[in-house]
Amino acid sequence: MINRKTNLKTIWQRAKIRPVLLLFAFQGIAFSLFLFIPLTLIMNSLKNSFPYVDNVEKIESEGIKERAVLIDIEAIENVNINGNNPQVLTYEFDLNGQKARSKFSVFDPEKTKDLKKGDIIPIKHLNEKSIAMEYKQYSFSMDFIYYIAGAFLLIGLILCYLLYARIKREITLYKTGRIKEGKIISISQNKGFTFSKFGMSMDVHYEYENVVAKSRTNNFAITNNKSIGDTIKVLVSQDRKTSCLYPELIAKTNGWKEHYF
Repeated sequence: MINRKTNLKTIWQRAKIRPVLLLFAFQGIAFSLFLFIPLTLIMNSLKNSFPYVDNVEKIESEGIKERAVLIDIEAIENVNINGNNPQVLTYEFDLNGQKARSKFSVFDPEKTKDLKKGDIIPIKHLNEKSIAMEYKQYSFSMDFIYYIAGAFLLIGLILCYLLYARIKREITLYKTGRIKEGKIISISQNKGFTFSKFGMSMDVHYEYENVVAKSRTNNFAITNNKSIGDTIKVLVSQDRKTSCLYPELIAKTNGWKEHYF
């Protein structure tokens, strides 16, 4: 069984001759991380600037009802929604015979505009956590950004998979393909990116055993000593359904032994 040696450099060489697919795959993943990481840091920073109570539904259903005295109303200045700020209500209530102080963030300008220190408000508490019953808890949410980041990540991963599938087919040929002799039919240039020239390659059409195929390569030495009608080495799969050009430089670098079949 043929099993030639390959390495990561070989995989990279095969990836970079498909610059458009490689670029969009990289951009999809990079853009999603660019959105996700800063957004997560911003979200954590904002959440730390106001109180947040977990398991509100459980407190609503199982909590103990009490009356609390409002001792402070503080606006969250770094968040503005249609000209209004969310507010943090600070209140005191009796808990097992002692005074307990708690905070609850809300955004309801119509209901809170008439609130003042000293007002009595109904609350519920459970396991040392409490909520103001007449108000819905305010929580800063930018879920739509996560959806956008997720969509770009998914696109990037799909493109990575497509790139991987193409490279895998060629790597498999490199490892196990049979060396055959083919004849060059045509050679066309792929210019790559305009300024960097990254991704420059050639598409070589060739014929072997009455089969016409195409393979992409960045070995420009082919055009120095080969022309249309000349013979060229190709690798053919065991089932003879796929093929590619024999990579001369990679073969020498990895010490392949040449055996024609």
